[in-house]
Amino acid sequence: MTSLTEVYEGTEREVTSLRRLYAGTALVLLGAALAIVAVLVATTDLFAGLAIGVVDWGIADQFVVVQVAGVLAGLGVPAALVGVFIVLPAGPRVRAAAAISASLCLLGVSLFWYAYPENWRYGSDQLTLEVSAIYLLGLFTAVWCLFTAVVNFKTRNDPGGMLEMNVTRKNKTVLEVEDSDDSTGGLGGIGFLGSTPDGDVETQTNTDAESGDAGSVGAASGAGTSSGGPIADAAGPATSDGGSAAADITSPLDGGADGAEIVGSPGSASEAEPADRYCGNCRHFEYARSSSGMVPYCTRHETAMDDMDACDEWVPNRNRD
Repeated sequence: MTSLTEVYEGTEREVTSLRRLYAGTALVLLGAALAIVAVLVATTDLFAGLAIGVVDWGIADQFVVVQVAGVLAGLGVPAALVGVFIVLPAGPRVRAAAAISASLCLLGVSLFWYAYPENWRYGSDQLTLEVSAIYLLGLFTAVWCLFTAVVNFKTRNDPGGMLEMNVTRKNKTVLEVEDSDDSTGGLGGIGFLGSTPDGDVETQTNTDAESGDAGSVGAASGAGTSSGGPIADAAGPATSDGGSAAADITSPLDGGADGAEIVGSPGSASEAEPADRYCGNCRHFEYARSSSGMVPYCTRHETAMDDMDACDEWVPNRNRD
């Protein structure tokens, strides 16, 4: 099993075990050696004499040289291909096809050993075409299986356009709005089917457009006051942590209206002083960018702060215009 260290360092093996790697490498080297020896037997007197003197073949010496060289070359090519298949990751179907093709090559070599030279071109019962067709069929099938395995392996490691990355940007939200109006599109969620949601919430369908002018917002608010009385224009300024103050939110049951509304609290509640006094809820508190990043900054004293303890000039930030 591949360790996490190998994965992160990029040194993981591409085969499942070292035994497969060694076996495949040995077969490739064996196939290359058999092909080289076949060429030397067919072209040099030294290796030809060694092949002739091994045993008494019972045929002419020139036929012995061709027969031995042909058998060695015929065995070397499929051996090298099988070695590549062992090392290269491939599916079971590709491996089965490769095994069948190698078997056809071995059958062709055996038929060549049987047919040469009596039934090879010059004899009465010629098997040249049959033997050649069987061997070439197995060879071409093995090459095609090797091509398929290489292409699939490359596609698995480099999928190209098949990889997709979804990035969620800061301060952007995707909402599913259930539209109560039957006259508008009622299918799907935002970004697929249906109408664009009202309001100033950024979604997939209105991030590039304006969230609506003040008139449209006022009209929507006026429609809600027909049954529940007047409401405030806004919910109040945001606190230092990004939300609304707890005193600015009231229950819809308090007003006795049929619909739910978020209304502003009375002015007396907004003038109440927060229970905690610290620089985070002071109107002079801001964040400033420095060489070391964002740091807390006091606009009253015009200096960066080391702590959040409130000073004597602390003012609630909700009184900020």
